[in-house]
Amino acid sequence: MNKKDFESILLSNKKIIDERFNDFFDISYNLYEPLTYAVRSGKRIRPNLFFETLKMLGKDINDNDIRFALSLEMIHAYSLVHDDLPAMDNDDYRRGEYSCHKKFGEDIAILTGDALITEASHTLFEICKEDFTYIYPASLLMQMAGYKDMIYGQVLDIRNNDNIDLDYILTVYEKKTADLFRAAIVGAALLVDNKFDKNREKDFYNLDQYASNLGLAFQIQDDLLEENYQDELNILNLISRNEAFDLLYDINKKAKENISHFNDNEFLLYLVDYLTNRNN
Repeated sequence: MNKKDFESILLSNKKIIDERFNDFFDISYNLYEPLTYAVRSGKRIRPNLFFETLKMLGKDINDNDIRFALSLEMIHAYSLVHDDLPAMDNDDYRRGEYSCHKKFGEDIAILTGDALITEASHTLFEICKEDFTYIYPASLLMQMAGYKDMIYGQVLDIRNNDNIDLDYILTVYEKKTADLFRAAIVGAALLVDNKFDKNREKDFYNLDQYASNLGLAFQIQDDLLEENYQDELNILNLISRNEAFDLLYDINKKAKENISHFNDNEFLLYLVDYLTNRNN
């Protein structure tokens, strides 16, 4: 796969999500504007992971898959809205624009995040009512978004101490970022197989490891792009830039090995380098 073909797929999947969000929320309610603002942008990496894993495993994308991807993206968006709050990371900007609490106020930002997670849950229930095969990926998604996984990573991030080592940072990245990648990728595999089939146990394991390595690499690249990181949880506060690049290379190599035996894996292989060569 070349860059042009990869970006065409990436943008096509992004367009599907963007267009569905255009009329997803009810305009007659007063949270319509902040909800729309919270989900308005982004590369849609997690929906792309879900869609392209389904395709790699031989499934055509249907409307319920799109709705599942919307739920995945809403959970991601809610986590960003809450992460940006003054009580958490205290970020005034997100993707070059005001964060939700700076634009609408802290009270509305909290409620927007609450609304996103509950709307994601409601959407998942509606999908599962129509097709019970989505129960397994839906359950995994909510597990990965919970207090043992994604939220656990955020707790470790904001309540860190002076005794941080490399394992601690990688655990934070594993939980904060990789776990939603796992929800997308392993969730897609669960949807195709409908259960953890013992005959496919190695495939599930490799997909899970791919997601984990991809998430770690994504966060390490984020650290490498930071200019002012001395007061933040950043891998460059523990190891040199060259050492971080070496670690990134090793993780990328493992990610590619994890899915090397799958057919039609070109997009997911290319994505490894794409995410860790980005400049934003």
